[in-house]
Amino acid sequence: MGQDVVEQTADKNAGNGSEKKVKARWQLALVILMPSLAMGLAWYFYFFGTQFVPDGRTNRGELLLPPSSFESMTLEKNREMFGLQSLEGRWGILVFGDEACSDQACQAALYQTRQAHLALGRDSERVIRLFIAPTPNPELNKRVLSEHPDLIWLGSTKESVLNALGKKEWPTNGFYIVDPLGNIMMKYQPGQYGGDLLKDLRKLLKASNIG
Repeated sequence: MGQDVVEQTADKNAGNGSEKKVKARWQLALVILMPSLAMGLAWYFYFFGTQFVPDGRTNRGELLLPPSSFESMTLEKNREMFGLQSLEGRWGILVFGDEACSDQACQAALYQTRQAHLALGRDSERVIRLFIAPTPNPELNKRVLSEHPDLIWLGSTKESVLNALGKKEWPTNGFYIVDPLGNIMMKYQPGQYGGDLLKDLRKLLKASNIG
């Protein structure tokens, strides 16, 4: 009889231990997923949840569903990898161009995104600007960087960028928004007004406590 009680107690304790492990795993999963869930809800309520937010709150860029992966572009800065950690928890404005950004359209894209960035005021510290070229040439981009000292110039392979964005051609002079979790979630057409980018960024920064 005593042995049966001991065995039952041991089985019960083992069962409780297993339940605690499962519970702990679920709690850990929730902690990891909560930022992504919060970001997703913010996007939905601001860009699709018209029954929950005031009229007129519509996105100016094209929302990417599902979002593209920032890290899958295998970006480099000065021959060193530039991954998600390099964002340092900030939002990013991505501008794509050629190795010199010498044409007027490319310079216009940089100008529009710079003005939008500056117009964020104190929230500008939550956002960084990145220029991505297939084969960056340090000698050719010195002039651009002198005009845009806050700009981070990155290189990548054409194949990795096209695969990440689901495109067949390099997105020259287009610009995108990437969130602090590495989701490229909104795109703008070449020549699009920087004010559109600014309005969307303000909404996203207001809706999110990340970045």
